[in-house]
Amino acid sequence: MKKLFFAILIIAYSCNNGADTSTKIVEDVNNNEYSELDSLSQAIIDSPENSNTYYKRSLYFYSENELDQALGDITRALKIDESVAEFYFVEANIYYDQQRFKKAFESYQKVYELDNENELAILKLSQIELILKNYDLAIEMVNKALKLNSMNANAYYLKGIIYLDGNDTATALSSFQTAIEVDPSHFDSYIILGKIWSTENYEYSESYYNQALLIDTASVEALYNIGLLYQSYDGYDEAFTIYDRIISIDSAAYFAYYNKGYVLLISDSSYTEAIDLFKKAIVYYPYYHQAYYNIGLCYENLEDLTLAEENYKKALEINPQFDLAARGLSRILDN
Repeated sequence: MKKLFFAILIIAYSCNNGADTSTKIVEDVNNNEYSELDSLSQAIIDSPENSNTYYKRSLYFYSENELDQALGDITRALKIDESVAEFYFVEANIYYDQQRFKKAFESYQKVYELDNENELAILKLSQIELILKNYDLAIEMVNKALKLNSMNANAYYLKGIIYLDGNDTATALSSFQTAIEVDPSHFDSYIILGKIWSTENYEYSESYYNQALLIDTASVEALYNIGLLYQSYDGYDEAFTIYDRIISIDSAAYFAYYNKGYVLLISDSSYTEAIDLFKKAIVYYPYYHQAYYNIGLCYENLEDLTLAEENYKKALEINPQFDLAARGLSRILDN
């Protein structure tokens, strides 16, 4: 039977860090949280016309990702006192996190009206203009921030992102490079430079990723990107080692198990071992339709068409628009 190699490489990365704690520790932490909330609420009861008490409780709710409660409190603070830029800044951040960008923009503009040297608000306005694809306005706002502080690495980084999104890679590279010249520990700039160079210059890309790892030796993001780099240049052994390193940092890193399976599948047709790794990825991410597809592909190459069909169907159950799985299932049903 002709070997099939339409395996999928997933290059997007997301990571959830977890930590094991005892029940007693969790209970203690929760008690502290409730105590803090009780204290903040009591302060409001004691001084209902004090805007700062609502502001403080809003910050608490925001830190707990309770955005609706946070918005309610900061709205009350603003009803009491509309002259405080920081209140509008908190309101804007809440709207931004809720992806209510028009409302966020209005609140950041209010911050700017009250404090036209607030670099964070100016950069947030630039980010929203970027989201709206208003590149010229986004650059204009970044330049305002840089006029206030020419050593703001985050501003140069954002400027690079704007140019990159506008397909001006050369200017973007210059901005990212400036960011790391201004701040040699600017992690995100090294990562994006590594990504940009990954298809053009292996040595440059590896160097930038290694610089990021010098800043954070346990960064799963940096490790994952350098693993992909090795993999894309057929450095399968090096990539495999990197993915093992990721798993040693985060045992639930499903993307690392997946890519280990992918390496085994395409590099030496180790179908059985690859299946085990794809299944491990699914344990940590049950909706991994690409993993089900690759399991189906492995079984198809092993000529176990029943299990191949089962896994192709599972991939399509999760994502009915998944063309590769549909084609795989069609091959099975045509036999």
